[in-house]
Amino acid sequence: MEEILIISLVALGIVVGFITGLLGIGGGFILVPVFNSLFCSMDIPLDISIKMAVGTSLFTVFLTSVVSAYKHYLRGNILWRCSLVLGILGVIGSLIGLKISMEYLSGDLHKRLFAILLIFISIYGMCSVKRKILESIEATYSTIDYRKLFVIGISVGIISSIFGIGGGVVTIPLLIYLLRFPIRIAIGTSSGMMVLTSLIGIVGYMSVPCPIYRHLLNIGYVSLVVGLIVGFVAMISSRYGTVATYKVGSRTLKYILYSILMLIGTWETVEYLVEH
Repeated sequence: MEEILIISLVALGIVVGFITGLLGIGGGFILVPVFNSLFCSMDIPLDISIKMAVGTSLFTVFLTSVVSAYKHYLRGNILWRCSLVLGILGVIGSLIGLKISMEYLSGDLHKRLFAILLIFISIYGMCSVKRKILESIEATYSTIDYRKLFVIGISVGIISSIFGIGGGVVTIPLLIYLLRFPIRIAIGTSSGMMVLTSLIGIVGYMSVPCPIYRHLLNIGYVSLVVGLIVGFVAMISSRYGTVATYKVGSRTLKYILYSILMLIGTWETVEYLVEH
């Protein structure tokens, strides 16, 4: 790989890792469009590049979510029972999402749906940011509605697998506004869930036949060389993001999350309009 490309991937890893630790989201909403642009610049067809971007994103998300979950666990902000339920249901959903992605979505439609998803979540989150939530782990445990948790888990698994995101970008808003989780507990619980859902997604994308690109060292639709460079750096920087979580106000964290989603969703939409 060229030196400039390696430096760019390292910078990407720093940003994604910090965001993962700070907001409990895998960073796939950043990784997928960046990876897709990278692979397209290497003359890889869009239908292949978008799926490889998703698979490689899930690989990176897994590496960062392991570190992030451990750090949040040390802070006592993971409801492991919920993480496990969400993870198991997310696995089921991810298998459904993998089938949909591989058999029914073209690269072009994939990009449009991804942008719409991010914009929708950001608008909903901004409009609901002042909603009252619970303030303690004890209160959160006592009010968990497992029927809603079931819907969240399946939905997150499908979306995670289709779009290559760890699921936190969807899980956190749903935990906050359907189950009234405090944002830090929602972030920690989401991190625990992402470890399982992203791992299953990786296995799925690796097992699907894909042309071999030697310079990317890809197994199926996962580029090991790109994923390892970004993932290793992100694992280090995510530690600092986790620390920052506890120095930023809850409402500020929410505005940061939804502003980033709106920015990326708008970028994807503009890019699509320019191309067409």
